[in-house]
Amino acid sequence: MSAAVPLSRWILFLGVALAGAAFDLGTKQFVFSRMVRGQVRPVINNFLEIQLTHNTGALWGLGGNIQHSSLIFAGLSIVAGLAILYWLFVRGAARDWWLTLALGLVMAGAIGNCYDRLVFGYVRDFVHFHIDPVFDCAIFNFADNMLLIGAGLLMILAFRPDPEVSGSVAESGESRSAVPAEL
Repeated sequence: MSAAVPLSRWILFLGVALAGAAFDLGTKQFVFSRMVRGQVRPVINNFLEIQLTHNTGALWGLGGNIQHSSLIFAGLSIVAGLAILYWLFVRGAARDWWLTLALGLVMAGAIGNCYDRLVFGYVRDFVHFHIDPVFDCAIFNFADNMLLIGAGLLMILAFRPDPEVSGSVAESGESRSAVPAEL
């Protein structure tokens, strides 16, 4: 086990995860209470529109045709969330500010979409970005964005070089983060 995680990391993680999930669920509630499924409202013509859809699959609808896919993906979200909490706060990975931020974003997205899966049996998607006729993105929501940004940040963190440190610093278990521990 690792040394205690600073209170600031708990605040960072919970703040990002809960505020992000609240923002996602709030925007879904706002949009879905004002439109009906299949309806399209242009925001920027031929570029960005609001279009309500129900997604039983994962990202880009992958796996949506699998029986009980929403429950399977909800279960995976719960397992992933528990693993994140264990890694950050039991194993001590939350001493790294950037890692805590990235996993807070992943948790926010997982909470938002897991809620939809458990309550509605599908994920509510509504943002449609496209550049006609060149590019047509799958319809998504803000939880999806947080998941992708968190995953992208995790990939960047995985490739960051280890700092040149003396043996005493490496043995002390200090964070590799560029952000001071007291933040």
